[in-house]
Amino acid sequence: MSERHRFGLSTSWNGGRQSRASDLLDEHARLGFRRLEAYALHTPESLTSLGREARERDFEITSLHAPCPIAVDERGNRARWGDWLASTNLTDRTFAVDTVRRTIDAAAELGARGIVIHLGTTSMSWTRTRAVADAITREGRNSEAHLKLVEQVRAEREANKGPHLEAAIKSITALGEHAAGTPVRLGVEARDNFQEIPSLDEVAQVLDACEGLPVGYWHDAGHGAKLEYYGYVEHEEYLRRYADRMVGMHVHDTQGTRDHRAPGQGGTDFAMLAKYVKPETILTIELHADVLAEHIEPGVEMLLALGMGVPYELPV
Repeated sequence: MSERHRFGLSTSWNGGRQSRASDLLDEHARLGFRRLEAYALHTPESLTSLGREARERDFEITSLHAPCPIAVDERGNRARWGDWLASTNLTDRTFAVDTVRRTIDAAAELGARGIVIHLGTTSMSWTRTRAVADAITREGRNSEAHLKLVEQVRAEREANKGPHLEAAIKSITALGEHAAGTPVRLGVEARDNFQEIPSLDEVAQVLDACEGLPVGYWHDAGHGAKLEYYGYVEHEEYLRRYADRMVGMHVHDTQGTRDHRAPGQGGTDFAMLAKYVKPETILTIELHADVLAEHIEPGVEMLLALGMGVPYELPV
């Protein structure tokens, strides 16, 4: 495969508006991509079509974003779904585990090397994230009101995380066991809302519980940036701790709480991120559908100028 860079482009960008795999890949090719990540919007039928078209065009599907394929009902329509791997409802959690098992099977069949996994959430209200953002808007970052609310959210999360973290670890262990013996590695993604699992410290607990299984860490540049903006963690600390176990990275730009922008559209420190990328790291540019095509190529060029995503030769 002749290539100018190592980046894949997630179908999060155009998979929702391109119904035909050939049209989707045409757009990727015009932007200089020969790799892609299949996002959690493909049905079993459309993922099969994408895989067939990718093989014919010498595209590499490097990773799948679970659940991919999505769960469907008997009519082929999208089934009810949530990030339930940390759910204390056994029916929901079992359904989620079974769905991600099918993602692992699909990845192995397609030749993908990695899977992005959301482990789920605690029972905290999602409105707490909005409350913190509103405090920043009204009073400023690191204001007394902002920092007081951050500490309240920390205490609330600590008080209710236990059963959800336990459920999440059971789920990812079962999934790691399912992936054992395949070329597929599971990447537990750092999430962008503090109530979600895993937190910075919990990544270590999850990885330790999966010792010996093909389970690692998936870094998301925007999620780390947002958590730092909210005042919960320093973005780089995720990479200081877990880069040696990193499966892949979602690369995109962020401004405040708005992420999944093209590189160069926000304030992300890509030079910092580039320090932690290894030859085996799966690199995926993950963008919202509203990003304009003309902003993508300049973003890639900026990253290449920083030494991020340059091609390499695997050792013989």
